[in-house]
Amino acid sequence: MRTDWATPRRPAGLLMLLLWCFELAEPSGRAANDPFTIVHGNTGKCIKPVYGWIVAEDCDETEDKLWKWVSQHRLFHLHSQKCLGLDITKSVNEVRMFSCDSSVMLWWKCEHHSLYSAARYQLALKNGHGAAISNASDIWKKGGSEESLCDQPYHEIYTRDGNSYGRPCEFPFLVDGTWHHDCILDEDHSGPWCATTLNYEYDRMWGICLKPENGCEDNWERNEQFGSCYQFNTQTALSWKEAYVSCQNQGADLLSINSAAELTYLKEKEGIAKIFWIGLNQLYSARGWEWSDHKPLNFLNWDPDRPSAPTIGGSSCARMDAESGLWQSFSCDAQLPYVCRKPLNNTVELTDVWTYSDTRCDAGWLPNNGFCYLLVNESNSWDKAHAKCKDFSGDLISIHSLADVEVVVTKLHNEDTKEEVWIGLKNINIPTLFQWSDGTEVTLTYWDENEPNVPYNKTPNCVSYLGELGQWKVQSCEEKLKYVCKRKGEKLNDTSSDKMCPPNEGWKRHGETCYKIYEDEVPFGTNCNLTITSRFEQEYLNDLMKKYDKSLRKYFWTGLRDVDSHGEYNWATVGGTRWSVTFSNWNFLEPASPGGCVAMSTGKSLGKWEVKDCRSFKALSICKKMSRPLEPEEAAPKPDDPCPEGWQSFPTSLSCYKVFHAQRIVRKRNWEEAERFCQALGAHLSSFSRVDEIKEFLHFLTDQFSGQRWLWIGLNKRSPDLQGSWQWSDRTPVSTIIMPNEFQQDYDIRDCAAVKVFHRPWRRGWHFYDDREFIYLRPFACDTKLEWVCQIPKGRTPKTPDWYNPERAGIHGPPSQLFLMDRTLQSR
Repeated sequence: MRTDWATPRRPAGLLMLLLWCFELAEPSGRAANDPFTIVHGNTGKCIKPVYGWIVAEDCDETEDKLWKWVSQHRLFHLHSQKCLGLDITKSVNEVRMFSCDSSVMLWWKCEHHSLYSAARYQLALKNGHGAAISNASDIWKKGGSEESLCDQPYHEIYTRDGNSYGRPCEFPFLVDGTWHHDCILDEDHSGPWCATTLNYEYDRMWGICLKPENGCEDNWERNEQFGSCYQFNTQTALSWKEAYVSCQNQGADLLSINSAAELTYLKEKEGIAKIFWIGLNQLYSARGWEWSDHKPLNFLNWDPDRPSAPTIGGSSCARMDAESGLWQSFSCDAQLPYVCRKPLNNTVELTDVWTYSDTRCDAGWLPNNGFCYLLVNESNSWDKAHAKCKDFSGDLISIHSLADVEVVVTKLHNEDTKEEVWIGLKNINIPTLFQWSDGTEVTLTYWDENEPNVPYNKTPNCVSYLGELGQWKVQSCEEKLKYVCKRKGEKLNDTSSDKMCPPNEGWKRHGETCYKIYEDEVPFGTNCNLTITSRFEQEYLNDLMKKYDKSLRKYFWTGLRDVDSHGEYNWATVGGTRWSVTFSNWNFLEPASPGGCVAMSTGKSLGKWEVKDCRSFKALSICKKMSRPLEPEEAAPKPDDPCPEGWQSFPTSLSCYKVFHAQRIVRKRNWEEAERFCQALGAHLSSFSRVDEIKEFLHFLTDQFSGQRWLWIGLNKRSPDLQGSWQWSDRTPVSTIIMPNEFQQDYDIRDCAAVKVFHRPWRRGWHFYDDREFIYLRPFACDTKLEWVCQIPKGRTPKTPDWYNPERAGIHGPPSQLFLMDRTLQSR
């Protein structure tokens, strides 16, 4: 029988937790919370406690020199079972070991390779002993590496069963007078367990640890039919992102459901929670619904009472009702049980979709890598379009990879990119199952925002794409649209070199460009300066680099650098010309520093961009030759274009802004509500691409207010696709430094950024880099209620929703949703 229970309220202390924490390692492929030695970079010595005081000695791996990061930013010493602390109540600030439940300052934070605590006192060595000094120049590293202490810090371990509703472990925790820095096993518990508060002897709060394991053993159920292991976390109460992180930390993912048979298995499962999180979400800005494990979303079972299209209130995550099997869009911040899933076999067959093949087609058809495409400029229903393609010995186009999407976006639509076009995807089933008309397997879905939105119990349903971005939309099959036919072409004989590329030199063709890898590791700019202008080009480069995954981790230079060390990255090309960034693909916590040059990683972070030292770092190169010059950038708004009435700007900005603050609004809003509010006006939360724009925006905000306040901006890392990197909600590429010096303990689930408006900076935080001034930026949990700033390009007319009355002082919503007050309400 299913379990139906009330979600417990979280303790107030958890909700009020505002601790700052260290930089986190990339979320994919997380390293275990292993012990390490702490090396003083200036002397090469390692530190350890002697009678509670810190001393430096020659390094070795003995236990008396091993440390671990544990909860609440603390450094735990394995041998002494104590935490490194700073007592600022003494006349001389003391750095020594304390009990881990002491009231003195036990937290430590990183800034580059320094380590500091309260009042920004830094850990230093003075005459071979630990000391707390302001403005110290001491460097600290992890033993055996060049990493700072914070490059591989502590990661939360979530729990199940017990009495903590899935909350993460608290390390160290006290049991029978012993401090434990890892999960423990005893005869009273069914598996390795931990306490979820500091003092288990007093609180008795615990859970079974959820750590990575091979196969499907203690915490998993094996199902050969679906080739998967399932973990049913029934007695838990986590947000969607917490549940996602818990699954990811175990090498798994939130549940995806890919067939009616799998749905039936879940509905008939005994003991499953009545309502639970699944991996379905639309957290990536301006994209539709997708599974967090990147499986195609062609099987659907939406609840008709909870449509998939979010309103201003925002519901971008999905839960499942176990009894009905129906999926419901729901607030991502709700606390629910969840189900993890991982494959029985981790072997993935990579299909080569990017290799160039010279192809011959009939006149009028577009040749591309073994296929021929024809955009038919007459409008027909889906069935008539399908019949016409059959008459051409083809079928409606099927799309199986981003390489196919690129053909649609860049080659089929030279003029009218706004037109909607039929593709071969169609559903005739209940529950919904979209299939390709040519019988090929669905391996990719590319839904537009709020899609797939399928009418309940109404078939057939057909799919079109919009030429501008190639994203898909569900339509009535009777709509009359243009369509694309696809059929096999004649592959011409392979030659030693790709057509149009230099012969016999190892050049490979993609589109109208040729690329070549140079395997000598050299400083930046030695061979060439590679520019990357789109997601499609990045995916092609990833395909070139993937063979290096099997060797030692390699890097490849790009032409991206911060020439002036102002924190603004641009493409450096031959002749010194700088090109603006039109696409970005930063790794976790990048760009990390000003004045650097950017290389692409291989391995688990394939293709991700990282800032490196331009002179000392060496990497491989990818050079490219174009058969035609770069196309000019699209016309952008001009600084002298007007702003709509009620919107404001500053002279150098290309945008107009509207601040929604406490003096004008009935209530503050979470990030998603604020972003959807802006979208309803034809705008987005504010974004920035230039350093001068950021500084002017700061001045603009400080002129608006006399007090301090936090305002949502468009920066977020909500989507699993981002792998922990930040993006702007309006798709502006990230090209300006976001300096991550400090983070909250729960950084993994703090996915939305806000800017602080104030007149005098009093403390360092996240900031856009500049030597003289900075904007104080901070990651928040996205469910935090704040004020916000909307942004629209100059010269554009905003939308006017029915609840918006621009003639009055405020904005009104429908009876259940009042957004802004007018003057008569404010005066009461």
